[in-house]
Amino acid sequence: MVCLDIPVRVLLLSATALALGPQPPELRPNDVETFKPGQVGILNGTQFVQWIEAQHHKGVKAVALMEGSYHVIPSGDTAHLFLEKLDAMTIWMDSVNLTMTKVGLPAFTIYGCNEVQTYGPTVWWDTPGFSQATITDVTSIGRQDFDVQFHLDDGYDPSFLLNSSTGEVHGKYTNPKTGRLEAGPGWSIVNGATKPVEGHGNTYTVRHSNSYFTPQVGHKLLARGSFIFCNKIEKSNNTVVNDYALLNCAGFGWVSTGNRKTMFNSFSLKPAPFPPPNGTELPARSSSADGIHSANDYIGPIFDSCYFAALDDDCIAVHGSLSPITGPGATDNSFTIPKGDAGVGDTLRFYANTTFEPLGTAIVTSTSQNSIIVDHLPVSPSALPTTFWSNQNRVGSGFAVLNTHTTGNRGRGAIIKASDGIISGNLFEGVSYGAITLGPEFSYWKEADYVRNVTIRNNTVRDCNYLSKAAAAVMVHGDGGNPTNGNSNITIDGLVIDGVSASNLYIGASEGVVLGDVTFLNAFKENYTLWESWPGSVATFENVSFGGIRGVRKVVGGVRKGIDLLNITGKVEGLSDGGEGLVTAA
Repeated sequence: MVCLDIPVRVLLLSATALALGPQPPELRPNDVETFKPGQVGILNGTQFVQWIEAQHHKGVKAVALMEGSYHVIPSGDTAHLFLEKLDAMTIWMDSVNLTMTKVGLPAFTIYGCNEVQTYGPTVWWDTPGFSQATITDVTSIGRQDFDVQFHLDDGYDPSFLLNSSTGEVHGKYTNPKTGRLEAGPGWSIVNGATKPVEGHGNTYTVRHSNSYFTPQVGHKLLARGSFIFCNKIEKSNNTVVNDYALLNCAGFGWVSTGNRKTMFNSFSLKPAPFPPPNGTELPARSSSADGIHSANDYIGPIFDSCYFAALDDDCIAVHGSLSPITGPGATDNSFTIPKGDAGVGDTLRFYANTTFEPLGTAIVTSTSQNSIIVDHLPVSPSALPTTFWSNQNRVGSGFAVLNTHTTGNRGRGAIIKASDGIISGNLFEGVSYGAITLGPEFSYWKEADYVRNVTIRNNTVRDCNYLSKAAAAVMVHGDGGNPTNGNSNITIDGLVIDGVSASNLYIGASEGVVLGDVTFLNAFKENYTLWESWPGSVATFENVSFGGIRGVRKVVGGVRKGIDLLNITGKVEGLSDGGEGLVTAA
């Protein structure tokens, strides 16, 4: 008999698995082929993956992992569980808890698969992928300067918070009761030399200047950890991830790239409801990066009934890539590239340098290692070195964000740079920046594209955008010169924005916008005097042509002195009476 040193806490979870995450309906067939690990509480990843592959070769269409809690021994250097080239297979892992044993190694990778569907499991790493400390004392030393004393929470990796070579601390404050950040990047980042407190192990003091927030005893001091992806789907078709609960994620929850139609159904990402081993403090965050990040997918993901809580970055991101051109190619209608991905038949869109104005599209007829040939060039060959392009077949169009709840994350709710999609029935609350953001980020992230044919319907945005200085809670935007012909055919209706004390709604760089009912509740009630919203108005329209105005836009409860209901700037077309009555006070 082998005696294993498995923490009692983990073994007990097998009886409480149903309480940890959203669970699938009772669909698991009684006669499904089931893998039973050979050791109590241990899942050998290599054996499990090889068993799945063997069942697949036999033509078995559904398999299961025996219910219980397991520490996972990795199947290789790529992931704890690497699933490759499976076809038309369902994998049941409901009522299963999996503890990943190697920090920095993804849990699941699904590669080159077709029509794979998973149910469950609940997944975490014992060591969270971020640093965490608790503020134990705050002393004001005049103006907005403080001496802050903090104690490193046991069980968390302190290396992300403390720079051993410089003795500096780098992090941000979070109020654990509200989940709100009390400091954001660029404002109240703590940076300065730390001094250990003698006689108090893992306790430090740091001098802190803060013009915006006052640190308080009990607040958490957090630092982002490694930027790995915890799960990845690549080059797969029609993958469905059901009822997967992810806790203590050391990076991106899921990365999706090169896929056609992935569905995340009832996926959740949240802090673990228990402290790490040898610790007493619950994790204040759930991840170090985005929840689900779709990059260069052929068909965008569908997010339905998902839940994102206390992330350290954006919840949902869908985008393509902006690529440079080095110059004309050796043949007509060709150009050379240092990088980029295109195939025959793909549609490419070209952009002007710095202004990022769309210059036209072309169809790929041939490719080589560093050259692309198209049916025609929408710009002169001499202009190619100052022109950019993106692949319209690789931006994640066809996406949907449905019935999803985000709360308490640093970053944004849903940032979409894809077309032909819908955002409907969602609740975004406690998001520190914009809840819904449509449009490219060419200049900084090199992410494409302008969006077309997108409907935003029946969404609620509450207590968001509270750290923002130059954004809005709901935002449709351009880049560079903010051209009017950037985004197109955007419909917004049934939108409720509640408790946002910075800019509520911004629409720019768009044509054919259809604007329906929008209700603004409790706008600008909090007085952030040291940084005002940009601009100081509830709604702003800039470089927009409207294709239809329906319903009403009403501000309920009024706004404080100095804040306008409406700001119209740049070239705005399609409004009668200059926009009179477009936004009114109820």
